[in-house]
Amino acid sequence: MKRLLLKFIFFLFFSSSSFACSLLSVDIGTSVRQAQNTFDFLMSYNPELYGKNLSTKYMAYALDYCEGSNLENTDLEVIIHDSKVAGINLVSSASEIKNEIYDFVKINIGDPGSEAKKENWKGYVNLSVGNLIIMYSKIDIRDETFEVLEITTPQMIDYTSGEEVIELLM
Repeated sequence: MKRLLLKFIFFLFFSSSSFACSLLSVDIGTSVRQAQNTFDFLMSYNPELYGKNLSTKYMAYALDYCEGSNLENTDLEVIIHDSKVAGINLVSSASEIKNEIYDFVKINIGDPGSEAKKENWKGYVNLSVGNLIIMYSKIDIRDETFEVLEITTPQMIDYTSGEEVIELLM
């Protein structure tokens, strides 16, 4: 019953955008086999290579999975742990393009607030709903501003970052 309620909330939350943007249609915790229907690059996932101790981060162009969006300079990261989707991230470091992910989040998920849109703003906004942890942030790394959207769950968050995450470019 709880899982059904969570899916209902997720559907309501993303109902207008999830059909046009397939990257929002895959639930955290979905099996890799099922997620391959949306993210074809997951066909290369081999659980025997990574086992239960490592996570694998696959990276692709976000625009390929969200037609009609403004995510032209954004990377999609899908993190797999123990043959399940542990997290979905959007990352943009294009310094000449401002607020690309902010605009996407505002339209498709929720308003991060006008403060987060300002050019010099750094920090994060918690947009979590139900069992989904949804964080929008802007951070500086080596004098470059990164705009990030992270989606995961409390059960999967520990598998989305750290030394045990292997990055693969697709």
